This record gives sequence, structure tokens and C-alpha cells, in this order.
Amino acid sequence: MLIQDLIRKKRDKKRLTSDEIKWFVLELCKNEVEPAQTGAFLMAAWINGLSELEKINFTNAMKNSGTVLKWKLNGPIVDKHSTGGVGDTVSLILAPLMASLGCFVPMISGKGLGHTGGTLDKLSSIPGYKVEQSETSFQKIVSRVGCAIVGQTSKLVPADKILYAIRDVTSTVDSVDLITASIISKKLASGINNLILDVKVGRGALMTNVTRAKKLAKSLVSVANASNCKTRALITNMDDPLSSAIGNALEVETVVDVLLGKNKNEKALLDTTIALSIELYSMVYPAKSKIEIQKKVHSLLDSGHVAERFENMVSALGGPKDFLSTYKKVLPKTKYVIPIRAKKDGYITQIDTKALGNILIKIGGGRQKASDNLNLSVGFTKVVKSNERVDANEALLMLHYPDKCLSSSLEEEINNCFTISGRNPAQPINPILQKIV
Repeated sequence: MLIQDLIRKKRDKKRLTSDEIKWFVLELCKNEVEPAQTGAFLMAAWINGLSELEKINFTNAMKNSGTVLKWKLNGPIVDKHSTGGVGDTVSLILAPLMASLGCFVPMISGKGLGHTGGTLDKLSSIPGYKVEQSETSFQKIVSRVGCAIVGQTSKLVPADKILYAIRDVTSTVDSVDLITASIISKKLASGINNLILDVKVGRGALMTNVTRAKKLAKSLVSVANASNCKTRALITNMDDPLSSAIGNALEVETVVDVLLGKNKNEKALLDTTIALSIELYSMVYPAKSKIEIQKKVHSLLDSGHVAERFENMVSALGGPKDFLSTYKKVLPKTKYVIPIRAKKDGYITQIDTKALGNILIKIGGGRQKASDNLNLSVGFTKVVKSNERVDANEALLMLHYPDKCLSSSLEEEINNCFTISGRNPAQPINPILQKIV
């Protein structure tokens, strides 16, 4: 076989066989494919798309390009994936919650890139927490604690690392077919057999309209189910930040406050997390009613059981053993907390959530490129929500910042993220927009 022949076939809208796809991925991992050839192949796939069978074959060839984890556990193995948002800490609650329900959650997450935050960066703000684990250690922790959130090892889906680097510089990142293969191959390689997808849509999401989000959700669900992983998706709202905190350590602190019952104001975050958890658990145990599952979920959250499970996970991965009692002391903090005040009275009618995420990057709390170092302490808290009324000089948010003085341009930039109107706002919408089964 020649790589040129595969590129030509895809360019000419012909379908690749399973053997051709396997050969391409194998040659890619042996460094036998030139970057220019890989780029040409990806662009042909972006322009002409992959058929359903090609997507399935490509996903499974990528999965098998490295180690595929095997589990011997006395319970269902489940996971969740989000397409990314701002203030999104669902994983930090869902993983210990599902473990408290008797499931095992081997969650392999990523670092943030662009305006959406990364789960690993948030957990890295916990002193001692080691996101990099050997496969043996990862498996032991999941077996003992019930859940672990770690980074991808070098042996897991090496083909994806090569392909993503080239997608990034050839403007092929936004292909639904290539996104599907990238996400599902990694989930399959982690050895799970039940998956819930949180496909976010709105001003703070990668998908800005429901039509495109639905297309991605259907593609992900279809390929995962065809690859023997039971999968459903919820399309959830990301017009506003999902929680009132944006920034790595600040989001972790907010999660612990929620788990300990100290913060009752994070309705969107909890509603989204609980909806995803109920959907995931009902996949595993379809005979149980969703009302019954919901009662159990609320009971576990209210009892503090989920908080304890989160602390056990943190401790097992190198963090403080007494994190629930020391988190406010040990999480990194900025020297200054500065209110950013509204310039007029009215209702918050719109938040430019993506712009807020980009401002976090600007002040050091996010990445523009993979090599960027982060200030894990900076960010925003007490961010107002859409439909809230504010008075002139009332804080829109609290800026956690390393300097006492901030530029007027930064203050203006933050202010411009909030649209304030004198008219009454529309009714708030349900955070769960659609379900894809």
C-alpha cells in the first residue's frame, strides 16, 4: 500500500476499507507517514467527510494504536466526557458521585487549551495531586477508591497525539468526524463500557448552535455504541458560565463548598451534574426508575458521602489526606481580590462567556498554546448570572489578581462581557436542552 493512494481515494470521495485505515494508523505510529501527507489526508477527510463505517474503523484503529486498559472489577465501569465549557466542574462531582453509587470511574482527562478550562489543571491546583500516574497505579486507585481522574499516558492512543498536533496547524480541528474518532478512541482505550457525553452548546462552548451540537452528539453516540460501549448524550446549555467561579483553584474550592453543603447557589452546575449522573446510572441499571435514582443521588450528596469519596480520591492521588478540612488553606490564592462593578442599573441580559474565558487566559489562568505555564490562583468568583438585577456600582464579579492595581482596559474588558438592560429578562432556560440516545 502507498499513503498517496489512500489520500487520492479520500480526495476523490471514495471509501477506505478497514485494512487501509488500520495500515494508515499503524504507519503513522511508526513515523512512516510524512507530516505533509498526514495533513493532506486530514484535509481530504475534513472536506469529504468519513462514512459511518469509516468513522467506526478509524476510531477503533486509533484505540488499538496503543495500550487498551483491561479491568477486573466487581461493578460497572463508567465514564463521562464533556466537549468543554467555562466554569465546568461537573467531572469533579460526577466521578465521586458515581463511585458512591457503586460504579467504577477511570476518568482520563485533559488540560485546558483555549477558552475552555481543563479538569487536570483544576486538580493540579491541589498540593501534591499527581495527574500523571502509571497504568498499574491508576488501576489500583480506581479499584480501591472507585474513581480516579488522571492524565493520558504516552501509551494510550499514541495515534491521536500525532493526529491532533497536525489537525491543530491544518485547520481540521473542527471536523465532527475527526473529533468523534479522537474522543471515542481514548474512551474505548480506557476500558470503559458505559459512557455519558455532555455536549455543550452556547456562547461559552465550542459548539455555538444546537444543530451542530446535535450532529456531534449523534456521531459520538453512534460510533461508541457500534464499538460496544453503551453511550448516551445530553446537549447542555453553556451560554452562561456553569458555576459562579472561573479559574482553577477557585473552581475546586467552589466544588468542595458545594459537596459540603456550604454553597447552595450553584443550581446550574448541580442540575447538569445530577442529570448526567442519572442518565449514566440508568444505562447501567435500566430497571431502576429515574425518580428512584434521583432520590439516591440527592441522599448521597446531602449525607456528605460524595465529599468523602472526593477526599479519598484526592488523597490516593497524592493530595492532602484532610483536604475537606484544609482546602481553604492549602489551595493557592492571589494576594488581591478586586470587585469589578457594574456601570449602570438593570438586568443582566447576556454574558459573553467565551470572552470571560479568554480574559482568564490573558491574566495567566489558561493556555493559548500547550507549553504555556499557568497561574492556578487567578480567576473570578461571585460571577452574576443572566436575568439577575444589578445596581450601579454593584459587583459583577470578584477578580482574583496578583496585583493591587489593574489597568482600566482590563476592567473595561470584563465589564463588556456583561450586557445590562432596563427591561425585564426572559425566563431562565433548562440547562438540559436535548437527549441523544
